[in-house]
Amino acid sequence: MQSPKTPSLRRERIGILVLCASAAVAMSPAVGVGARDRSTALAAELGERGIAAAAGDVLWVDPPRGGLRPFGVDSRAVARGVRAGGERGEPTDLYLVDARLSPEGVLLDVSAIHNLTETSGADESKPVLRGEALAYVSRPLIEAASPTVHVLDLDGLDGQELSGGADWSLVERLQHAVTSWQATGRLRGIGRRTFAIDLARSEENGAEEPHPEEQGAEEPRAEEPRSRRGPDAGDVAVALEDDSAVVVRAGGREARLPVRGVDDAALPAWIRAEASEVARPGNLVTWAVDRVRLVIGDAAMQTVKAVAFTALDFVLRNKEAVTGDTGAEDIASDLGKSALDPPVRQTPIDPEIGWPPAPLDPWVTPPLPGEGQWNPQGGDAFVRQLDGLPPAFMTTFLRTDRSRKATRVYIALWDPRQVELHMMAGTVEPKGATGEAGPGLIPRTPEVMKRVVAASNAGFQAMHGEFGMMADGVMYLPPKPYAATVAVRRDGSTVFGSWSEDETVPEWMLSFRQNMTVMVEDEKWNPFGRTWWGGTPPGWADKTHTVRTGICLTRERFVAYFYGADVSPEALAQAMIQARCSYGIALDMNAGHSGLEFYRVAPSGELPPLGRPLQGEWETEGDVSGLSGYRFRGRRLIRGMGLMNFPRYIRREARDFFYMTLRHLLPGPALAPRAAPAEAGEGAWRTQGLPQHGFPYALAITEIRPDPARPDVRLRVLKVDPRTVTAAPLGEPGASPPAGAGATVAVFSDGAATPGAGQGEGSSIWHSAGSFSASPASPVRGAVRIATGALGSARAVAALGVNDEDGMLIYVERAAAGPSSAPDAALAPDASAPPPALVDPHPRDAKLLQDFLSGLGCSSRIYLSRPLSVALGGDTDLSGAAVHPPSGPRAVRLTRAEAPGAGRMFESTPIVPHSVWYPLQQKRVRYFKKPKKEETAGGDH
Repeated sequence: MQSPKTPSLRRERIGILVLCASAAVAMSPAVGVGARDRSTALAAELGERGIAAAAGDVLWVDPPRGGLRPFGVDSRAVARGVRAGGERGEPTDLYLVDARLSPEGVLLDVSAIHNLTETSGADESKPVLRGEALAYVSRPLIEAASPTVHVLDLDGLDGQELSGGADWSLVERLQHAVTSWQATGRLRGIGRRTFAIDLARSEENGAEEPHPEEQGAEEPRAEEPRSRRGPDAGDVAVALEDDSAVVVRAGGREARLPVRGVDDAALPAWIRAEASEVARPGNLVTWAVDRVRLVIGDAAMQTVKAVAFTALDFVLRNKEAVTGDTGAEDIASDLGKSALDPPVRQTPIDPEIGWPPAPLDPWVTPPLPGEGQWNPQGGDAFVRQLDGLPPAFMTTFLRTDRSRKATRVYIALWDPRQVELHMMAGTVEPKGATGEAGPGLIPRTPEVMKRVVAASNAGFQAMHGEFGMMADGVMYLPPKPYAATVAVRRDGSTVFGSWSEDETVPEWMLSFRQNMTVMVEDEKWNPFGRTWWGGTPPGWADKTHTVRTGICLTRERFVAYFYGADVSPEALAQAMIQARCSYGIALDMNAGHSGLEFYRVAPSGELPPLGRPLQGEWETEGDVSGLSGYRFRGRRLIRGMGLMNFPRYIRREARDFFYMTLRHLLPGPALAPRAAPAEAGEGAWRTQGLPQHGFPYALAITEIRPDPARPDVRLRVLKVDPRTVTAAPLGEPGASPPAGAGATVAVFSDGAATPGAGQGEGSSIWHSAGSFSASPASPVRGAVRIATGALGSARAVAALGVNDEDGMLIYVERAAAGPSSAPDAALAPDASAPPPALVDPHPRDAKLLQDFLSGLGCSSRIYLSRPLSVALGGDTDLSGAAVHPPSGPRAVRLTRAEAPGAGRMFESTPIVPHSVWYPLQQKRVRYFKKPKKEETAGGDH
């Protein structure tokens, strides 16, 4: 029978246990003995652990909870501090601290410290805290960077912040959880939103623009890089109204933003939002390497990898010596074949455009079948080809290690006159100097996506050298002197060079990416005398054979990407030399981090049929995330390329990368014949025999019968690429082009300028800075009027339009039917024949011209009551007949301009010794202790 005193006895015992436990806690030493102020105690403890922080810069997320928690309670604090022992002027960071407090609020111990910011070029303001919401400002300490506002959700990431999270596998979710735990001590991680403050943007977009004459601008203004136009960083402040709304104040302006679920479209013009989605983790091997590196340190990881690669190199080298393996079988497999094809005739070089270049000379003899020969890539189910032009990509392979004949380097070469290079910062790498990361996503617009043809890895992650990067005007990391740099000009050209000691970013530069010093310059290896190229610990000879990649500008001014599956730095450099590189840069390395993929993107149902099943190990197809109604088909450069997350770059990516798009070039797709039966050559654009004076083509012409009901009505059509010409008034009759002007492409005149009489309001077509536009008045100072016409089409016999997508000028005029104007005659003009007579306007012609230009995508149009006087090359009309060039005050000459392509920059940067360039490149690196020797700064990715 139970004693009636049992319940009270139990309560007594529990009370005794609580009392004893409380006494034990009271007798246990607290951090900072005698300090009842937990903030002061925490600051002192952080100082002991190498972080200088003031008690006033400590915020407690969780207050003391008291009650029956005698053994101390877990609590979180956020402290603003500076790493002790760092360089003078070291910027502040924010640290999340896991601590234990007594019920009275005494600090018992600190269990973990996590750096929330790690910004290398910014000071973090003292944060504001409401509940689980934390907000602060990163104020840049470097030139050309915008201040950023950061809003953190300490409660963790929301599910929708995972890029395509619904499709993540269980393994990927576990990888993400472990990564988050390492970074923050929490499996859910920390939610983060970043906003760059850019007041000048709103001033440009919102204020009324003065007339160019009042501005005094000489040329149309290219948009200034966003990162160069931020406000005074001290003028930016944040406040939290509650845990769901943040108030941003800057330059007298104020915006209230929700902490979660910010709609970027609703942001004011002076705030730029960083993408908040988290990219997928890498494959298990590369992901595991990064996780272990954080535990054992980078130097130890480099040693482990160097030992492994050295052992593998020993095995493979001896295997080749015993078996005589030449690599032929593996190369054939990489190319998706059972055996290498027998040698074939090299694709002939087009003398007009110089593409493709001559074959490459093999380094290892005897050469394998096809070694060094260019294979066209384009016009198939995986790689798009521009209409009327040869494929823009060529590929080949070379073996460049005579001691290991089975090792090889694959090369993808592209014509930069056809292909534009772009740079994209990843959602994690490179982490910006002010904490701003990139979108990690190719822009999801039809105009961009349907022209994407390829993408590849870029340089090392910021941990390994913190080499500079700017993408689309946004500065992530500042440039380093003497660093090998590939850049994109504002006109879309790709340029290569070694940065000078002046770290100022030129106004003409839109994007740049750096990595180490130049590997090959003017076909010579390692001019700066670098002793490591990544993947080696201090004191080791850099002979590691692993996946290495690079990019270069060739002697012929083409651009090449290199992928070596198992090569040393010297073997990669030799491939560049054999490819005739005038400037070669080593990029990222190691399988899983490096590779190139081809893409073809089109609206659903418009991808060309493949005619066979996909080979899943290196081919894929799917929907384009974030762009409804579009699909892609992708293929790796080689089948044996071990990329993580294939397809990698068509999705959101954590690391920065390059992507390539086809340019808008002439001639373009042929016009579909409308009158039956179609005549030979009708609607096909002709570029041959015209005064192009270079490539890309400046002109293309065709003829077409647009009205099936009136097959005798013929339109003569001329297209002009604005990027290939410069416009100027002709001047006096017979005047020659001014000194320095290019060759004459065409001369235009609209005569007495009466095309709009009786037709309502008029407008003009203008040319300026590589573009055509339509407006009643000059859009900018320096713009040259091409022609003036009416906005209405009544009684029009000719018209001009500017294509909305590619910016081409399209001139169309009605010509009389007859043998002299037939397409066959146009293709082989008789210079002695008179030009075809123009017919009187017909009531239906105006509507015909309007519908024709509208169907070609020209929303900007003007109509002419009589045709332009046109002299191609200054002496030939559109029918091919010889003419005198137009003259008079309204005549305009178009002369040849150099179109965007590729070239060199910073050519005056000298080659300097290690003692000069190395100390300069070591500045601002905060990811590890400053190395005593050069080799410790070497990274592998």
